[in-house]
Amino acid sequence: MDDKKIQTKQSYDKNAAMFAGKFDELGARKADIDKALSFIDKQNPFVFELGCGNGRDAKEILSRTNKYLGIDISRELIRLAKEKAPEGSFEEGDFDTYQFPKVVDVIFAFASLLHANKESLQGILNRACESLNTGGVFFISLKYGEYVEKRQEDEFGVRYFYYYTPELVKELAGNKFKCVWEQVHDLRGQKWMEVILQKV
Repeated sequence: MDDKKIQTKQSYDKNAAMFAGKFDELGARKADIDKALSFIDKQNPFVFELGCGNGRDAKEILSRTNKYLGIDISRELIRLAKEKAPEGSFEEGDFDTYQFPKVVDVIFAFASLLHANKESLQGILNRACESLNTGGVFFISLKYGEYVEKRQEDEFGVRYFYYYTPELVKELAGNKFKCVWEQVHDLRGQKWMEVILQKV
């Protein structure tokens, strides 16, 4: 684990309760969850979440399926997620080294891969393709902008972020996926992008 990732992880662990309060205030991404699930014609799909935080979206996902696994690099956020959604499965894990489960129908990465540089994201996309069933989908939300690394230091600690465009994500995904939905929008003064990639 490099120094940038260690600093980011330490910030999430040290300030887990503050992050959890912020996440809960924002609320679960119900529309995004439903949008991704609309591409899966299956009852009780297997959902895998990268960067599940304190479980605020897990709770919503688990109202739609009982097959859910969430991972997060922060031990403290995983502890909070287990409290919030005890019916889910949660594990501490680094998305660069974690062994992705097989026969997955949907992978969610809500504002978590913004901590992944281009090389990391490329590897995650490759492993997501191996993890997903044919026709399975990968929902990704990221800060929007030309690719750049930014260091941020605030009351939550030091974190490193990477900005992306839908075009770059699609380029990194290659021909293993087709993009079935995308959008760019403003949210509280920050531009965000979302894509749904479907395994072909």
